[in-house]
Amino acid sequence: MNSEFRYQLETRKLTGRRQQKFQCPNCGKNKCFVRYVDTQNAFSYLADEVGKCDHLNSCGYHYKPSQYFHDYQLQEKPALTHYTPPPPPPFQPIPMDYVLRSHSTQSSFWGWLSNVAARQLCITPQQLQRIFDDYLIGATSKHNVIFWQIDHLNRVHGGHIMQYGNDGHRKGFQGWTHIPLIQAGKLPLNWQLYQCLFGQHLLSQRPEAHVCLVESEKTALVLAALHPEHIWLATAGCSGLTPERLGCLRGRRLTAFPDSGCYQKWLQQLQAIKGLDFNISQSLEEYPPNTDLCDLLLEQS
Repeated sequence: MNSEFRYQLETRKLTGRRQQKFQCPNCGKNKCFVRYVDTQNAFSYLADEVGKCDHLNSCGYHYKPSQYFHDYQLQEKPALTHYTPPPPPPFQPIPMDYVLRSHSTQSSFWGWLSNVAARQLCITPQQLQRIFDDYLIGATSKHNVIFWQIDHLNRVHGGHIMQYGNDGHRKGFQGWTHIPLIQAGKLPLNWQLYQCLFGQHLLSQRPEAHVCLVESEKTALVLAALHPEHIWLATAGCSGLTPERLGCLRGRRLTAFPDSGCYQKWLQQLQAIKGLDFNISQSLEEYPPNTDLCDLLLEQS
């Protein structure tokens, strides 16, 4: 074992156990995220977000232990013979005031949506205003968009910060609003992100509406503008179909639209959730991998 570094990425050679791979906190893909372990504390894991994504080109997320301790102003844990990680903290909503203060069209994403996408798809200013208000779209001071995750009880779970180019495609940066809030002392150091569906707060406002589920927030917004008769929700990642997140959809009419190549995975995950009544579309399976409804509409326009 290389003893030069106390915190190392988990490997079988290092720990003598099978390497575990987790869902990446950045790109949301499952079984691609390797976490750092503490070689002086029985190879216990550091915080959930400390690790490296296998998808170097499409994601590139690598949050090192040194960055973690610096960001959270923590001291390294002392060496112990046995280390039992503490239980995760309870869910603590982010104050709604942060959502309202960030509510803005001053992001590169909104610039693309209100100009290029609106022109290609014939989305009217009235339709844009409605989805802007319904989904409480935010913007950072650096003109990155904030997709707030607010549940059906109107509790704010987090804000997904994403950088888009003028062409409507994602660029390198992705993040979360809770990180700077923790650094500024606005949230406790042990605050834990518990994600919910993007747009979930609309369920309580429209209890009879048919629910449509897609992967990306961008796609949910475009389809919400074009088909306002439905509620469009996003998982914010291909691995967001968990019982914890989708439990709010029990008793609702649900149609899922997985990206091309994800049909079987979504079908298995949805079937595993008890009490969920759903239909799932195969309409995108004939297209290249990772094609979604928004891509298809833009190509056909």
